[in-house]
Amino acid sequence: MRSHLSLDRRGVSPVVGAVLMLAILAALAVILGTLAVGIDSPNDPSPQYGYETDHVADGSGNTNDRPYVTITLTQGRIEPGEDFYVVDSDGNLIRWDQVWTTSGPLTAGDYAHIDGYGSDSALNPACEGEVYRMVHRPDDSQGSVLIEAEITTPAVGNATSHC
Repeated sequence: MRSHLSLDRRGVSPVVGAVLMLAILAALAVILGTLAVGIDSPNDPSPQYGYETDHVADGSGNTNDRPYVTITLTQGRIEPGEDFYVVDSDGNLIRWDQVWTTSGPLTAGDYAHIDGYGSDSALNPACEGEVYRMVHRPDDSQGSVLIEAEITTPAVGNATSHC
């Protein structure tokens, strides 16, 4: 014969198991939540700006018909500071303010004129295959590229004598 006590004990066991399972799941949720809150997320969004490049292969409007590239900021704002450079495909560089039309923050409408002569003579001439990059380089590392202009068309007319 079975007593009433043994029947009651079997009924309590599944309830205790379910309560323990819920307690474990709740503790796990608290631990994972604490870890997720502790993970650092970026505070500042990436800068948003737009730009256009224009390669003038015949050099019209430039001294001695030298081919050139114009990079125009079309939207947004860039605050270059002292660690920003224009770098050509051979790694030659000049400070950004040697080719941009402003020495302050760059805003929509500001542009750079790059031809590899005059104030930017440290750079290669603006000929087919050349790549110019505006780079933030706070030390001797490669740095971060903000803008890139690649020349994919050959010089034409009188401009060919400069390439």
